[in-house]
Amino acid sequence: MNEPTALAPASSPSAAPVDADAALNLARGAFDALRRMILKGELAGGVSLNERNLADRLGLSRTPVREALGRLIGEGYVAREGRRLIVASVRVEDIMEILTVRRAVEGEAAEIAAGRCDPVLVERVREAVLGMISPAEVTPERHWSVDDLVHLTIAETTGNRLLVRLVTDLRERTRMFGLARIPRRFDPGKAEHLAILDAIRDGDGPAARAAMCLHIDNARKGILDTLAGVSPDRLA
Repeated sequence: MNEPTALAPASSPSAAPVDADAALNLARGAFDALRRMILKGELAGGVSLNERNLADRLGLSRTPVREALGRLIGEGYVAREGRRLIVASVRVEDIMEILTVRRAVEGEAAEIAAGRCDPVLVERVREAVLGMISPAEVTPERHWSVDDLVHLTIAETTGNRLLVRLVTDLRERTRMFGLARIPRRFDPGKAEHLAILDAIRDGDGPAARAAMCLHIDNARKGILDTLAGVSPDRLA
């Protein structure tokens, strides 16, 4: 009687999910890295994207980069132009639309946050704003960091996760705009941030909304005034 043929050990049921998770993490990492490069201007609007070159740059295989590019297309950071993939340029019209939506959403967020935000947290954010003394001494990275602190603290105080994601996404898209910072908006922007924070600390919802709307209106005007003197109507 023949001995039964030995069977190869069954693969671990958890092996496939682990591989799938690893692939997902690589694709997510590629997406985050490429989006960060776009937001920082390292990959400027209109630049052609080569899958192989990007994979080499990131030290990855082409598969996670391909998946990341697909997601970037879906989220509007990358566009197809014929057979090429390019970094999507941000038009002035895009920025104006984004700021219109931000005005509505963040005005609402400021009114909701009024009276809800921990006074200690409000004071901490005020100190960060006041700590920026001169535009000559503040890097664009620090400026954006403090700006994020103000706007995202307010959004998070609402407790509305969808609102937080929306504000975060809209701010990231604003950051793609070619003008990293408008120097003459430095001091007025600080004063406007402090007015918003003071109204929130005092629990004055209508004043917080009005201050936030004024802040975004003035940012919009600053961009338009700058473009009037610079300007192509499409900036990378």
